[in-house]
Amino acid sequence: MIQSIKLTNFRKFNQIELVTNNKIVILTGPNAAGKTSVLEAIYLIATAKSHRTNDLLALIKDNENYGIVELKEEKEFKSIISKEGKANYINGVNYPKLSDFVGNLNVIMVSPLDIELINGSNGARRRFLDLEISLLDKVYLRSITVYKKLLKERNELLKVYNSENSLILNVLTNQLIKKIKELYNKRINFINTLNSKLDLVTEKLKCEKIKIEYVSSYDINKLEKNFENKLNYDLTTKTTNIGLHRDLFKIYINNQEVENYASEGQVRTVILAIKLALKEIYSSNGLMVILLLDDIFASIDQKRINYIMEYIKTEQQVFITTTSLFNIPDELIRQAKIIKL
Repeated sequence: MIQSIKLTNFRKFNQIELVTNNKIVILTGPNAAGKTSVLEAIYLIATAKSHRTNDLLALIKDNENYGIVELKEEKEFKSIISKEGKANYINGVNYPKLSDFVGNLNVIMVSPLDIELINGSNGARRRFLDLEISLLDKVYLRSITVYKKLLKERNELLKVYNSENSLILNVLTNQLIKKIKELYNKRINFINTLNSKLDLVTEKLKCEKIKIEYVSSYDINKLEKNFENKLNYDLTTKTTNIGLHRDLFKIYINNQEVENYASEGQVRTVILAIKLALKEIYSSNGLMVILLLDDIFASIDQKRINYIMEYIKTEQQVFITTTSLFNIPDELIRQAKIIKL
């Protein structure tokens, strides 16, 4: 359970410290009061990323040189962001490797921005997939980092390729193939597990069946041959045209693609179900997870609210943001610590 959060020069806050030692914490206030920024700070500690921007410098308050997030749970976490870079600490010890820092605090964020999972680019879905697997599997995080480095090196070589570079290209291609085989299996296993948890969640939510399908840009059993066949095209386009960076996943509801078929209400249900399925994966691995629910009660029907209530009752801790307590069930309000911003 998160006991307290302290923000310094973070987003709109000069400095604020919140005591959050309660199973249910409700952050309430008008738009732009900073409610989502508090959740963003928790997410930053858990993942070393923002769910709203890829530019971490945007998290620093205007006209300040640095921003700090401090969070006290069983451990004490601290992240410092500045133009010189980002420094992460646990119990006062610096963790320069992200793979050592992330995964010490487990969170699931449900946010209006999750609509990108449905309407966003294939790249956005791949980033979601890589992040969620990395949080559960540090080996995956290290390997996907190596894969991206190899991919960059191969693409740079393709841009200046000549016959003298053929040996180097072969070496890079073979290393890339090795990483693809390793990471592909981890992705497929994760998708299969997520689908099994989605079956459980959709049954509890009494909603339509939801399924995720992984679509690769190659035949994993003929990967070497696929790269060989694509070589001339890669040389012409000066980029690598198959690999993990070209794979995607499709989301189906009642066997129809969500982005082409689903109503607005169904889209919200799909996003909620996927996030709760992730929560189930953490639970099945014996991990406690903190739920971050960013203004979701105003956009779902009462039936879904009732089922979310059942989930909340079993969680270690839940943070909820809302512009009005009228959107929150009375049962939650009675149990919650309410913080007005």
